[in-house]
This record gives sequence, structure tokens and C-alpha cells, in this order.
Amino acid sequence: MLKLYDLPLSLNCYKVRLLLSLLGVDYEKEMVDLFQGEHKTDDFLAINPFGQIPILVDEGNVIRDSQAIMVWIARKYDGDAWMPNGIEEEALVNEWLSAAAYELRLGPYDARLAKHELAIMFCVNENKVDERSKTALTLYEGRLSDRQWIALDRPTIADVAAFPAISQCGDGEISLDPYPSVAAWVGRVRALPGFVDILD
Repeated sequence: MLKLYDLPLSLNCYKVRLLLSLLGVDYEKEMVDLFQGEHKTDDFLAINPFGQIPILVDEGNVIRDSQAIMVWIARKYDGDAWMPNGIEEEALVNEWLSAAAYELRLGPYDARLAKHELAIMFCVNENKVDERSKTALTLYEGRLSDRQWIALDRPTIADVAAFPAISQCGDGEISLDPYPSVAAWVGRVRALPGFVDILD
């Protein structure tokens, strides 16, 4: 069975759990307490020398990084529905995976860390999170203003990658009120069969 090295409140871990649930894939969790330094132990570093979560382990295959894990899960368990094989569609999904890893990471993701007093631990620039959140959410608002889903005409891992940071904006005191298309998209993701919330 798949094993996910996990931390419940981690947005990167959440996106993996969300995809696994949407696809109905069974797995077991191994909790990793970052605050106790469990990600820096010799045993953990033997699995992932980067000392980061999430990690997915499947019969000796070790996949690290949430984006890479989602691609692997989508390819293995759902053909090309959530991660297309066609070169043009795949490029679009990858573009928005990059936006989730960069623009959303520097904006709503970091805003959340700053409000939870984790800015120093995760190297967050607290003075820039509001500005960067506005930049990121404006980008997504423009993209979703005339479409249902971020990358394609159906949900893909680009939607799953973006959902945790955007859906948890309130934790960073970032409002979605100025972004009605983004807020409507959050509702559509929540309505997908198999959806789970961050602490489900």
C-alpha cells in the first residue's frame, strides 16, 4: 500500500491527500512532526535527503515534492484525465503547476505561515505577502473569469495544486471577496466527488 509521509496542516501534504481522495486511492499516513525536527533525523533523511514533506513511498519507489507526487499519482491511477499526455494540454497543466509553486507560494501560502508565526522557520518575507497575494489572486481571477477550471475544460492536478493555498487564504487574513471567479472555483472544487477538506 502507498505510504504518505504527512503533516495535517501542511498545504503541500494536503494537495496530495486531496488528489488521492478524488481518485479513490487507498494509502496509509506516516505523521512527521516538523516542530520536533523529525524531518531532520537520519532515518528521515535516508528517505528524503532534502528533509521535506510530503513523500510518497510505493514498493520501493520514493517520490518527493508535492507536484511530482501528484503527477505520479495521476499517471499511475487515472490515465491522462487529471494529467494529460497530449503535449499542448500537458504544457498548460505544467504552466499552472508552476504558478501554484511560485506565485501562490509567495502569496497566500506565505501569508498563512506569517500569521501562524512560522515566518522565520520557513523564510517568509512578511512585508511582501499582501502584495504578492494580490498579484497571485489577480492572476487566477483573470484566468477563471471565463472558464470553470484553471488549465483545461475539466479539473486537473493544476486545480488540486492551487486549491490548498487559495482555499486557506483566510488563515493568512487574505480575503477572496475581490476575486469572485476564484471564490466560485473554490466552490466547484469542494463539490467534486471524493473531495476532502484539509483536516478531514
